[in-house]
Parts: sequence; C-alpha cells; structure tokens
Amino acid sequence: MNSRERLVAALDASLERISQYHRTFGARFPTMGKMGLYQLAPNDNWLAGFWTGLLWLAYGATEDEDLCAHARELLPSFQERLDYRIHITHDLGFLFSLSARAQWQCTADDPARVLALRAAEELVQRFRDPGCYIQAWGEIADPEEGGRTIIDAMMNLSLLFWASRETGDPRYQQSAQQHAETSRRWLLRPDGASYHTYFFDQESGKPLGPRTHQGYADDSLWARGQAWAVHGFAVAAEWCQEQRFLDASQLAAERFMAELPADGVPTWDLRLPSNAPRYRDSSAAAIAAAGMLRLAQLDAGGREAEYLGWAQGLLDSLLSHCFETYPGAQYLLRNATVHAHKGWGVEEPFICGDYFFLEALLMLQGRAPDFWGP
Repeated sequence: MNSRERLVAALDASLERISQYHRTFGARFPTMGKMGLYQLAPNDNWLAGFWTGLLWLAYGATEDEDLCAHARELLPSFQERLDYRIHITHDLGFLFSLSARAQWQCTADDPARVLALRAAEELVQRFRDPGCYIQAWGEIADPEEGGRTIIDAMMNLSLLFWASRETGDPRYQQSAQQHAETSRRWLLRPDGASYHTYFFDQESGKPLGPRTHQGYADDSLWARGQAWAVHGFAVAAEWCQEQRFLDASQLAAERFMAELPADGVPTWDLRLPSNAPRYRDSSAAAIAAAGMLRLAQLDAGGREAEYLGWAQGLLDSLLSHCFETYPGAQYLLRNATVHAHKGWGVEEPFICGDYFFLEALLMLQGRAPDFWGP
C-alpha cells in the first residue's frame, strides 16, 4: 500500500471510529485519553470546540445526520459559557469557530451565526490598543496577565475575520490584522522560530520580552506553538491577502521541518537539551500538516508541491508511529503531550490532535469544510 492509499485508509478508519463512539460521550467533551478511552469533561475548558469541530468535519465528509444532531445538541452549552462567563479567554476563537460558526456553515442555522457573532464581540473586547495585541488570559487589564499575548492567539483571529465579513463592521478585521502584525513582529524570530508568550507594558504598549509557559525555556521552541504559527499565519494570509503573513507562515513551516527529529514526529519542544525528557507531541505534527496544506493551496511562489510533500510526510509519520489501531480505542492519535511541565497528557491522546489530523486527511482529498478561512 503506497502513502496515498495508507492515508485514505486512515481517513476511512477515523470516520468509522467517530461514528462508532461519538454517542457514548453524551453531553460531555473528550479532552485527553488513556488506555483506549477519552477522559470526558463539561464544557468549561479551551478544548471543547475541537470535539464539535470533529463532529462537523465528519458530518461534512459523511452526511451522517446523527453526527449533525449530536453537534447541534452541544451548542447550548457554548451559549451557557457566554451567559455565565465560564473560562473566557482568547480561546473564544477555538471554541466558537468550531462550534457555532461550523454549525452555521454546515446547516445555515441562524441562531448559531448569532452566537458566533456574540463570541466575536467578546473576543474583540480583549484587543489592547497600547501594544496592538489580543490579551490571552485573565480578566482584561489584569495586573499579571493583562500584558500577555501568545502565539496560539493566531488561531483565534479567524473568528474576528469572519465576523467582519458577516457584519461589515471593520473593527473585527482591524483588530485581527493588527494582532497578526504584532505577532509577526515580536513573536516570530528572524529564523522563523516562535516564542510561546510575549509581554507588553499595559500602559505604553512597549514590548517587554518573551516568557514561555509550555516550552522548555523562554528561547527554546515549543512544538505546538510553532505549528500554531504555521497554520495561523496561513489563515491570516488568506483573509488579508497580505504577503507578509504568507511569508511568516512559510518561514515558520521551514523552521518546523528543519527542527524535526529523524522519525518525523516532533518532541514537545524542538530545541531540548540532551538531559530534558523527549516526549513526543503528535498534535503538533497534525496542526502543522493542516497548516502546510493551506500553504499548498495559496500562491506560495511555486512551492506548493513542496508544502504538500511536507504535509504528507508528517501524516505518514503519524500513521507509522502514532495512529491508534487498538480495537475499541475512542481516539485517533496517541503520543501527544498537552503540558509537559504540569504532567498533563504526556504522550497520551489529545482531542486537539485528533481534530487537526482529521482536518488534514480530509484536506488531502479536497473534502474538508473550512472553518478557519474565508
């Protein structure tokens, strides 16, 4: 079986697995996993949207109405998050692009559109004009967190770009574009490596410098953050038609590939000293593969085939080393590392990785609904 045939077979197996297990989760949301099973949680963390996104991706590929019904049943819990302000951060983009926007896109359900726009309004309030960045965590202007933005926020901008198109209100587009430029300037290093988090003075907007949260060190290279940069800047380039964002995504992609271990599966940080634990993070490979497939669809200066080859190589490595074949397993990929320092999900399944793995497999066949781009 050649590479393309293996990837098609993996897609078929993944869709069948989702169809088999999704109803066992009921109203709860898979997060991390162990021993073939996902750990389930209420809708109170940053990961919930990846589950609804996975259901909508699978529905788009199969037209299985039970998948559609299940995803619809989960939407009220996203409304409750806004109503009761449950864990409101920059991750509103992750949460509502893959739930409310996805539902509107797949079903033309107007209440879902209204909810997504409401989330976008909440997100744009986190834009800090001094510094021109979206505050990542904490209440707005929090003394400790008010000056922090993170590379992950590049993935949340799509909700703002979409809201601007839907409403005609330029605030969303302007805030997203300014944040993308701030990230390009301060969170992306000259060699294409990214910082995980970066601080600004809240009063003046003066850049204060990087401070990692999940990477090994402030100046190392957290693998999932680098994948967010590849994917996030590619999406920004699509929405803005700005060469500088396309260049940033390409530079981040080149750096990601240059730092990969020989087996093609990234370690949780790509610049680890010899005495550091070398945990794998399959989710970083899945995100990067999906991002590189976006690059392959853009006018990338004649390098489209190269990005397609990189993406396919990453997916091949995931199939060889991380795709779960254990009978009865609920998840798709093992060997993700959610948070190495805190010991969360170390070399375990991770719903975020499953979402982007399925997205990338569907993109390869031209079958993926696009919940990020225009």
